[in-house]
Amino acid sequence: MFVDSPVEQTTAVTDLFLALQSVGVIVMLRRVPVRKPMWTDVWTLFFGLLAIASVLGAVSHGIHLHDSMQNVIWGTVYLALGLVMALFAIAAVAMTWNHDLARRCVPYFIAIAFIFFAITQLWSDSFLLFVVYEAITMVAALSLYAACYWFRREQGAGFLSAGILAGIAAAIVDSQSSLQMTWIWTFNNHGLFHLVQMLSLLLIAIGIHLSHRSASGIGELY
Repeated sequence: MFVDSPVEQTTAVTDLFLALQSVGVIVMLRRVPVRKPMWTDVWTLFFGLLAIASVLGAVSHGIHLHDSMQNVIWGTVYLALGLVMALFAIAAVAMTWNHDLARRCVPYFIAIAFIFFAITQLWSDSFLLFVVYEAITMVAALSLYAACYWFRREQGAGFLSAGILAGIAAAIVDSQSSLQMTWIWTFNNHGLFHLVQMLSLLLIAIGIHLSHRSASGIGELY
């Protein structure tokens, strides 16, 4: 049975749009051949896990489910989102320094993601915890991408930085539990979070595309 709440319906639909957007970026990524595939692989996994989390979020918001099933869905969502943030940090290290260092960071960032997941299983408001985790990761990544833009003028770093700023804004929006706006449809803080997140992902996708285009002339990435 679908939920009756218009707000929850809107949140579910915006989750589905996030999933479609993520799949579209994956298609774009896989069409660009590169000699160093780690950058592409990291971002493919990033958007793939984000698509999975968004679809599960749409199911949770849009369909009446037993509490046990809701717990399973949200547990999977938090695990996927934790790994998404870990991959985001790995991509930032890859651009700022090099792929070898990024590879060495992989087990540490993945371990942090699993620690975050374990904490969410004990926390009363797990999504608020994710917002905090996301904000910390994004601020750290923003400093790295901003340095690439200002000091090395790396192609795409400016758009990646702008995407992170939009992502931080989305996290702030989502933390406002009383926020609600009606524009054709009614959006609560989660629905508005998804809208701002779409802008964030668009800017990040443009940054990745510019990075690929810049690398294609020399046959490698960074």
